[in-house]
Amino acid sequence: MPIGSGEIESAHRYVIQERLKLSGAWWKSENVEPMLALRVVRGNDQWDEYWRNLAKAS
Repeated sequence: MPIGSGEIESAHRYVIQERLKLSGAWWKSENVEPMLALRVVRGNDQWDEYWRNLAKAS
């Protein structure tokens, strides 16, 4: 598992900042964490697994 700060900082720019800093975008504070959680799931290539598990839970 990578522990170097370079990969983490790069992921921060791609996963978090890219989405939050879109031109014209604004966010309600209660929506930021759920949106970022989905971005992390996608960034970790766990998108399909996440939705399968969510469907099983309902």
